Amino acid sequence: MHERRKFTRFPVTESVVCLRYGRRRTMRTVDISLDGLKLEANFDLGISGESIDLAILTNGTKIYCKGRILAIEEFGNKVWARLRLFPTSYSEYRKLADYLYTLYWGRFQKWIIGGVFIVSGSIAYLILRAYFLQ
Repeated sequence: MHERRKFTRFPVTESVVCLRYGRRRTMRTVDISLDGLKLEANFDLGISGESIDLAILTNGTKIYCKGRILAIEEFGNKVWARLRLFPTSYSEYRKLADYLYTLYWGRFQKWIIGGVFIVSGSIAYLILRAYFLQ
């Protein structure tokens, strides 16, 4: 199946805060991309087409966005909502882009570090073998 999304989605769990029904509510992300996210909440989020003001809490940083509800799925006492994101300013857009950039390279970081250890271990073995184990 061909992926039609414009931006890569990252499965990540972060806290999201919004103001609903006059109360501050906390949800969590299921996945996130540069233009949308899927949220999990234990309260009613509203109806499709409705707008929500959000703050995504990542590594001590708040990323303020507006979201428009695209779809809602109910699973017992849990609600999943797909939202289209609209960062409130260019600086918030950059924060979101930088956060997603770290998620993207985080996948490869383990492999790069592991590769460096393997190569350095191989070099150390060759040096020890050449000079000390003759």
